[in-house]
Amino acid sequence: MEDLLTLTLGERVADLGLFTLQALVFLLVGGAMMMLIDWTARRLGGGKVSQAQYLTALALSFFLGLFLQWEESYRNSQPLKTQNESLFREIASLRKDLEAKNENVETLERRFDKFTAQLTEIGKDTGKTLRALQEKVKERESQIASLQNHLNEKTRKAAIRNQLAQLRAEGNRIIDKALSTPTSRPPADERKQWFANTIQYLRQNMDAGHVEEFRNPPAPALHFEGLPASHDVFASDVEARVKVLQKFTDELREKN
Repeated sequence: MEDLLTLTLGERVADLGLFTLQALVFLLVGGAMMMLIDWTARRLGGGKVSQAQYLTALALSFFLGLFLQWEESYRNSQPLKTQNESLFREIASLRKDLEAKNENVETLERRFDKFTAQLTEIGKDTGKTLRALQEKVKERESQIASLQNHLNEKTRKAAIRNQLAQLRAEGNRIIDKALSTPTSRPPADERKQWFANTIQYLRQNMDAGHVEEFRNPPAPALHFEGLPASHDVFASDVEARVKVLQKFTDELREKN
């Protein structure tokens, strides 16, 4: 728009120069015509043209030139005026479009700010939810670990009970063998091996108190009638230790 205004101003300066030149030309032409009229009047025997008449003719010639110049300038300015009006209308239309686009941009900015705020709130809620889930996961892992430990402990105790049941069965087998052969020597080697195996297992899987209780059970009473004393003491001693193993089994079952 500035370029168009600058060009219009340059054209107006050029028009002013042309106007001045044409005015001078009209003055010269008017003066020449007056001199020609004065010369003709003298040759024809008429009176000399007065100075007033001469100045009046110059003035009329000057104003006639001004009128013709104005009329030409007016005619030439009409297309430019029409072009300027069209340009101004186009500029006004562009300004309205720009204002509408600015309003759209502002609307988008408000929506974007609102969306950003919503994302921030969602992020906060998501963070809280994530932390809560993490706490739940930790709690669940702790529960799983506790259950796993409990299961392992139950499995271990079940294995101990099974092994104690086998040791009891082996002890009862030794008792039955002693009772079934009263005329033979008691199976002392088998009892010794059973005793050593039981002590080793109790030491590895239970504690020193259980080992000590198995080593020193309550004193057995002789109760196998019709047997030699040696067999009776032998069987009663093994039976007392079998009862200790049964006690250990009952204690493990109660703890479950």
